Amino acid sequence: MTDNSTLDFYNRHADAYIKQTRQVDMHALYDAFVRQLPTDIKMPQHILDVACGSGRDSFWFSNKLAMNVTAIDGSLELIKRNQDYYSISNIDWRYLKFEDIKHQGWQNQFTGIWACASLLHVPFNELPNMIVSLLDTLVPGGTMYASFKYGDSERWDGDRFFCDMNENRFIEVLQQINLNNLVYETWITADQQGGRDIDWFNMLLRKR
Repeated sequence: MTDNSTLDFYNRHADAYIKQTRQVDMHALYDAFVRQLPTDIKMPQHILDVACGSGRDSFWFSNKLAMNVTAIDGSLELIKRNQDYYSISNIDWRYLKFEDIKHQGWQNQFTGIWACASLLHVPFNELPNMIVSLLDTLVPGGTMYASFKYGDSERWDGDRFFCDMNENRFIEVLQQINLNNLVYETWITADQQGGRDIDWFNMLLRKR
């Protein structure tokens, strides 16, 4: 799913990427996501952090909210740094690429999926199948959050591939997914890093 050039970028620039993103305040998005997690279940909350990057969000869910967290990333260098930096956490860090998720036997295992600024590296025509694979890992009532840079194209920014998203493109994706068991909402937010003129397209998909 994610091309080697993009993954190579994160491996080469792991330290700089972590420095840039680890302290970004994401509390408003955490709150929107957590409010939609199922509460009428007998299992503990278990979050799958897809392309966990700097580990910032995984640590918040695990340390602050006492949730079980499985954090995956296709960049081995990012996983290694997270294992070292967050060594006292109970997070299950795994070096895993997008296309390998469907082979993990994770059906109906997670109450929530956090895919913050990660699926934006998946080509548009592959997104429906990728999202279906992720939704299959959710329990009934489970919720998936994902975010993309706002736009209507696929493009390269240096060595990284990006798939942008807007309302029309989101509908195109939904038309290839079984909507009978989904409730969804979308909204736009400004960039949280500061100094960048970027809007983000956010989505929540809840599995009935």
